Amino acid sequence: MKYLITGGAGFLGAKLTEKLLRNKKNKIYIIDNFSKKKINKDTLRILKNKNVKLIKKDLNFISDYLKVYNFDFIFHFAAILGVQKVIDNPLITLRDNIQTTINLINFSKKQKNLKKICFSSTSEVYAYTLKKKLAEYPTPENVDFLISKDFNPRSSYLLSKIVGEYLINYSKLKFIIFRPHNIFGPDMGFAHVIPQLTKKFLENDNRKVLVNNSNHKRTFCNIDFAIDLIFNISHDKKLTKKTFNIGSPEKEISIMNLAKKIKTILGSDKKLISSNLQKDDSPEKRRPKMSRSLKFAGHKHNFEKGLKETVLWYKGYYKN
Repeated sequence: MKYLITGGAGFLGAKLTEKLLRNKKNKIYIIDNFSKKKINKDTLRILKNKNVKLIKKDLNFISDYLKVYNFDFIFHFAAILGVQKVIDNPLITLRDNIQTTINLINFSKKQKNLKKICFSSTSEVYAYTLKKKLAEYPTPENVDFLISKDFNPRSSYLLSKIVGEYLINYSKLKFIIFRPHNIFGPDMGFAHVIPQLTKKFLENDNRKVLVNNSNHKRTFCNIDFAIDLIFNISHDKKLTKKTFNIGSPEKEISIMNLAKKIKTILGSDKKLISSNLQKDDSPEKRRPKMSRSLKFAGHKHNFEKGLKETVLWYKGYYKN
């Protein structure tokens, strides 16, 4: 099989590539502009594999530099994301995320063997529908989208993904849409609550840990479970033109209780200070309904095990 993964040097892309390489007959093309600059260790390792080809480009002119027309699967993970980056650049986020998706759809239409294009959307698309209590909780895939009238800069990301979903639906291609919910794991980056809290516990200059949005609740999905779902769903020959939540089937946990678990793992004696101050317009709760996706799970989700592995990985990173 021949695969194209946009944003393939990122967390999800690198882990999916790692799984695909278990089949030595697979060939994987990775497109990434390395806007995040830091390359994680998983990516560095897989780039040495002879079955992986790296293309350091963005998607603005994909048809000019990539003359391959026999991809079996295309995974579109590339996007401008990250709360602060989106808030600082709402116009660029909206424009680029939509345009690159259009470019990739046009490129996909030239493929002779394409089985599916798989689009990574986001759990953010549920944000305002949940805020107005117009959706079930846990949230299923078949809810209507609600867009804020307030032109909040953070909304530019979710709006770009909503438009992306519409573009994929109108493309006349065979597709699958994924909506990831708080995927975590070792080497996931640093703009996430788990590495941020871990770092606070390890800092020597403060005996207290401030927990922002402490009463907010989330489910957190281990990366191995997420990749298992993404692979199994995308490769099911009968599935097309469907949307799937990718997340944890376990109960949600408050950010304060998450901090307590991290404190226990690290054996810290620091005092936790609760802050219920709304930060970055973060949703108060988020939990996906997983009944549609769980049929494709190859193993049981284990949040506790994944959290311990992740926290200890960041402990080693920060200590070094």
